[in-house]
Amino acid sequence: MRRGLFHWLLRATALFAVLPALAGPPSGEYQIKAAYLLNFARYVEWPAGRLPAGAPLRICVLGRDPFGGALEGLEGRQVQGHEVRVRQADNLDQAADCHLVFISGSEERRMGPILRGLSERAVLTVSDIDGFVEAGGGIGLVIEEQRVRFDINQGPLLRDNLRASSQLLRLGRQVFGAERGGR
Repeated sequence: MRRGLFHWLLRATALFAVLPALAGPPSGEYQIKAAYLLNFARYVEWPAGRLPAGAPLRICVLGRDPFGGALEGLEGRQVQGHEVRVRQADNLDQAADCHLVFISGSEERRMGPILRGLSERAVLTVSDIDGFVEAGGGIGLVIEEQRVRFDINQGPLLRDNLRASSQLLRLGRQVFGAERGGR
C-alpha cells in the first residue's frame, strides 16, 4: 500500500507541477480532476455487498459533463481488482447504481435533494461545487494556489460504510466529520 501511495503522490506531484500551465483551458483542469476520481476509487473501500469481487466499478457524472473526454481514459482501468466503467447518469436512479458519482456544477441547485437521494446507498459523492462537503458531500475538489486539492467529509463516508484509507485522509486539505484516522 505504501508503494502504491508513493506512486500516487509522485503522479499527483507531477500533475501539480503542470497545473499552472493548464489552468487556462478547462479541459486541463478536468483532466487532473479525472485523475483524482480514479485515485479516490483506489483509496476508498466499498462494502463487499455493494461492490462484490470482480464486479465493475462504475464512475458516473450526474449533470452536464465538464470533463470533455478526459474520463474516457479511465474506462477499462483496474482499481482494487475491479474494471472501471464510466457513464453519464441522467437521473438520480441511474446515479444510485454507481459507486462514485461526480455531481456537476449544473446540479448545484439540486445538490441537497441529490445528496439525500444518494444517502445510505454506498455511493462516494464528489464535486467541485463550492461548499460541497459542508452541504454533506463526500469529497469536494477545490482550486487552491492554482492547484487542485480536495476536502473530505467523513460523515457521509462512514454513514455509507465507505472506508477512506488513512493515506487519502492525510492528503486531504481539510477533513471534516471524524478524526484523520482511517484504516
